[in-house]
Amino acid sequence: MNEPSVAGGELSGKTALITGAAHTAGIGMGTARRLAALGCDVALSDIELRRGELEANADSLEEEFSVRAMAVAIDVADRRSVDDGVASVVGRLGSLGVVINNAGTVFGAPTPLHEYDEAEWLRTFDVNLNGTLRVCQAAVAVMDDGGSIVNVASMAGKVPAPLNGAYSVSKASIMMLTRVMAVELGPLGIRVNSICPGLIDTELQRLNVALKAHVAGVDETEAERRMLGAVPLARMGTIEEVGDLCAFLASDRSSYMTGQALNITGGMLTAT
Repeated sequence: MNEPSVAGGELSGKTALITGAAHTAGIGMGTARRLAALGCDVALSDIELRRGELEANADSLEEEFSVRAMAVAIDVADRRSVDDGVASVVGRLGSLGVVINNAGTVFGAPTPLHEYDEAEWLRTFDVNLNGTLRVCQAAVAVMDDGGSIVNVASMAGKVPAPLNGAYSVSKASIMMLTRVMAVELGPLGIRVNSICPGLIDTELQRLNVALKAHVAGVDETEAERRMLGAVPLARMGTIEEVGDLCAFLASDRSSYMTGQALNITGGMLTAT
């Protein structure tokens, strides 16, 4: 739901960096919109190849919500790119209090783990896990007291994803990274949580539907119908709903929460 920002919104005065924010219909941009609606200044990042999309997204947020928004090219697989990108955010927006680590990908799927190409495995981990760590390290050095980091993991990190093992294992690793950092950064007033989206209607999810169709030997419509049969709420989630959860974790409403891995799965996970 589109909402105009309100002067004095609960995130006014805060600045957030959201990685993986080039896709207009992706979790990164959905989260950026929700934060901006609550008065937060936002820095949208993705790889240089997608700078044009980033700049268009930043312009749209400034126009709609009257917040400061900027685009910054960051390759989370490159240490210098991460360090320079975080420095440019602080240089332009003045501070950094919220980080949403949303950048993620997968290489090598669909392949069973015993046949997985090592280079593709390592490339996946270098973006999903190591990239998250790089951004956290750069951000912590400049974050405001009482800062909040939200790492986007996945339901696939809690439930095995056949033929998509690099993604599944890397997302599980993000949850442990989150827990360790929560313990270590708690005394500094920085909270670290992760979220575990299930079937969210994004471009990456559409690729997952195609993978499921390939594995099952059915068309994508049938594959999606079968997938939704496992969702108690009987639908995919939206990027806005994920954005709402990230906004809660970025706000003072979650001030006594850290080290958590919160499900947003429409009821698919009820015991983990």
